[in-house]
Amino acid sequence: MKEAAGLEKATLQKIEEVASSLDLSSSARTIIKIGDTTDPKKKTLELISGEWDTKKPWFVIDDGGKVYALTSVESFMRFIHSLHAVSSENFSLKLEKAIWRNFPIDFGDVWAVAIGELEGKLAVNHDTRILEVDIETLVERIRKEHPNLFYHLTDEPMGH
Repeated sequence: MKEAAGLEKATLQKIEEVASSLDLSSSARTIIKIGDTTDPKKKTLELISGEWDTKKPWFVIDDGGKVYALTSVESFMRFIHSLHAVSSENFSLKLEKAIWRNFPIDFGDVWAVAIGELEGKLAVNHDTRILEVDIETLVERIRKEHPNLFYHLTDEPMGH
């Protein structure tokens, strides 16, 4: 990147690392420097490398050397939706694991009770963050309130 010779190597290295992790080739990278003007309401944009292509993410470097990523709202929303989907799947897997650890007689019944409780919390308090619920505590409470849904293992030897 000889066009970016005026920038610090550390800043360019940071951009290189981020771009590589996003699997962006060097031709898909647009690096822009944002600078001050005499008017505090205006800034200048200088194309350091790449093209003024709005379909690709831009790396924007401010006067302090801090790097920002700029992308379209559509791309940002796809990212947020993907993040929500992954978080939801992760939550479901953690709930499943917590239920299995407690030896359910019928997994589906315990799952239905847990989901019912979570939906009830949402109906009462719309600000409740389901993904922040302590899953272990939830399953322990279900086990206490609905002992018939779980096996109860004892320390007694079998056959006595």
